[in-house]
Amino acid sequence: MAGVATAATKLQINAVNGKLAFTKKSATAKAGKVTIVMKNPSSFPHGMAIKGNGVNVKGKVVQKGGTSTVSTTLKKGKYEFYCPVKGHEAGGMKGTLTVK
Repeated sequence: MAGVATAATKLQINAVNGKLAFTKKSATAKAGKVTIVMKNPSSFPHGMAIKGNGVNVKGKVVQKGGTSTVSTTLKKGKYEFYCPVKGHEAGGMKGTLTVK
């Protein structure tokens, strides 16, 4: 069986202006290629990253008005999406990504 494409999921999870937070605390994706796009309306630099189950990928850190994108192939399981700027994840800028 040739040509079976794996599902690709694209999620939009933005930074919240003036807070160490994302617009979502949880998200769901299908196993396969997952892309998370984050727009930064805040005056603080922020980025998007995914970790868990042996995965640790980081998008670029962007200033106000910028967009950080992270893409990777994920298997079923639980992952964390977070801001890779020092102190931001500890400050609450993270969420759970469930891959089904």
